[in-house]
Amino acid sequence: MITGRTYQILTGLVLIALLFSAGIPGSAGGVAIKPSEAAQYHEAPMLAAMVQAGTLPPVAQRLPPDPVVITPTQSIGQYGGTWHDVSWGGDLGNNLLYMYDPPIRWKDDYSGYEPGLAEGYEWSTSGFTFTLHLRAGPKWSDGIPYSTADWRFWWEDMATDPANPYASLPGWLRKSDGSPVDMIFPDDFTVVWSSDRPQWVLPFYMAQGFWEFANGMMKPAHYLEQFHPKYNPSATYNDLAAADQWWSNPDFPTVLAWHCSSVITDVVTFERNPYYWKVDTQHNQLPYIDYLQVEIVPDEAERLARAAQGDYDAAFRAIGSPLDIPYLQANAAAHGYHLQPGWMNGAGAWPGYLVDQDYVAGGGNYPDDTPEHAAQIRALFRDKRFRKALSIGFNRQDVIDAAWDGNGTPKQATISPQSLHFAGVQGQLAYQNWAASDAAFDYTLANQLLDQIGMLDSNGDIWRDLPSGITFTLRIDVTDWGGSYAVQRDAAEAMREQWMKNLAIRVEINDLQNNPGEADNRVSQGYYMLRAGHVSELDIWTYPDWIFPVNNMFMFPLEGLWYATGGTQGMPPDPGSPAEQLQALYNQGLAEPDFADRQQIVWDAIQIHIDDGPFVIGVSGDQPMPVVIKNNFHNVPEYGVLGPWAPSSPGNMHPEQFWIDLSVYLPIITR
Repeated sequence: MITGRTYQILTGLVLIALLFSAGIPGSAGGVAIKPSEAAQYHEAPMLAAMVQAGTLPPVAQRLPPDPVVITPTQSIGQYGGTWHDVSWGGDLGNNLLYMYDPPIRWKDDYSGYEPGLAEGYEWSTSGFTFTLHLRAGPKWSDGIPYSTADWRFWWEDMATDPANPYASLPGWLRKSDGSPVDMIFPDDFTVVWSSDRPQWVLPFYMAQGFWEFANGMMKPAHYLEQFHPKYNPSATYNDLAAADQWWSNPDFPTVLAWHCSSVITDVVTFERNPYYWKVDTQHNQLPYIDYLQVEIVPDEAERLARAAQGDYDAAFRAIGSPLDIPYLQANAAAHGYHLQPGWMNGAGAWPGYLVDQDYVAGGGNYPDDTPEHAAQIRALFRDKRFRKALSIGFNRQDVIDAAWDGNGTPKQATISPQSLHFAGVQGQLAYQNWAASDAAFDYTLANQLLDQIGMLDSNGDIWRDLPSGITFTLRIDVTDWGGSYAVQRDAAEAMREQWMKNLAIRVEINDLQNNPGEADNRVSQGYYMLRAGHVSELDIWTYPDWIFPVNNMFMFPLEGLWYATGGTQGMPPDPGSPAEQLQALYNQGLAEPDFADRQQIVWDAIQIHIDDGPFVIGVSGDQPMPVVIKNNFHNVPEYGVLGPWAPSSPGNMHPEQFWIDLSVYLPIITR
């Protein structure tokens, strides 16, 4: 079922094929400001004071000749104030999403991509060469011009430096044999790379979250060279790694709206970038807000309580789950905040249960953990009758009642309902068919399928055994994947009870909440049976693993490893198997220049998941998310998607245009 809120987003996806035509870049922002109007630029009072004191150049000299123009969501903002927020740890993962300015970025309506720090891009006719045109004029937050010199430093002295033990080369910038693409820098604002495989999709990886650009490619050469042994013989690569942390190093300049200015115990403060290269439609340099201050609070219950007391001006990911909305709503009026409507999790399944298609022995001290038994279990998991029996053998509403207090729509696992792949009539039909497949409770058919397989009670203990007669126990690995351990724990317990009662399958829960690393290792090694998870993604080409088995992840970990390593590791797919078909479709999609034709390939792959799946058994999805906004905090859109991290929400909605009405006094209780 597509909800009304989902339609809000889907309606913005019409005709996006035109926006993805090869060689036709989009344009970010509104109408460009003419150079003759430069004297009309406005700036924050804190910067005007620095200009007056002679410590900062005038605003017209700090901005590019052609700054990017951002149209505010609701109103032109006021300058000043501190945005108080919270995170669960020192990595500040949820907060770094606010500072989102990669060369290519997600559009604010999730309909696709557009230029960001770059002003445009194009592909060669063959698609093997990609050219990125950087904007002329943006500067680092310390005033040094941003150019391809910074790209060259990142590429040659960090990403591909063989002596650097911390070097990390993104997979999307590798040739088919794993070697780096050929990257050149013809001038100060042009980057060109060529590969032996088409690049129609791969450059869009730059738009994904903060990890690809901000943490990966944003390297100020003029600053970092002093820590690099190539430029400073007394420096070490450890020195370079320690300095290369823009979110916690106050000396590290950025090209983002804010830069780190102080780290004091459990509080990290980011200060406005005086050289930020965007303005609003009335020539006001952005951002509006002076400071972003993040308090690190590891305890989830404490973060929730603090949010309910009004301690945070705007909080999007770290202040509870959908189950906490009533509690937050009950405290809103008394503490000067509201819950922003229309913000969804974007989960195609929360929870969903990954079924290991590559199960092998080695996952624990169990009686059935032998190669012989593992081969039989793997054959069972690859039998679609078994997976379909699991999927129709429980009442989804009962699990929703147990895990979500009854709030949720029963559905099969999909990717995010708001995905650009579900745009248009065909896309919505693909979603609806996938969401409905094997999602209706059918106790009789489920047991008939298990009987057909030969899963009978061979020893008279009432539990179904493997077709060979060997005792079988289905184990579910559980962590807080999705952000709520309570949901995953309660749902798994309800699943266990239903499968044991309805299907006579012995089920155990393997609680790995305190050992998430082991849980992830069990997935990548193929040691798990079922894994309770959270399924969400908007663009499957830049995060293919929920549909295509091409990495060492999720439902096809070893067959994905085989693909990713060119057949040197892992497990080859059987001829004609779903994994082989899906890998072939993925290759076809990467080589396809036309967006509409790539959409058809995704729908063909979804049909394989419908016909031969389910490979993830879904319960419910796309729950509303709590987004706490103080009543004097403005320009936050009324809808958004917080499950997938790739579009960096709310970063794709330009937080630099959020603003605080300082004339409205809202008391802070505990800060």
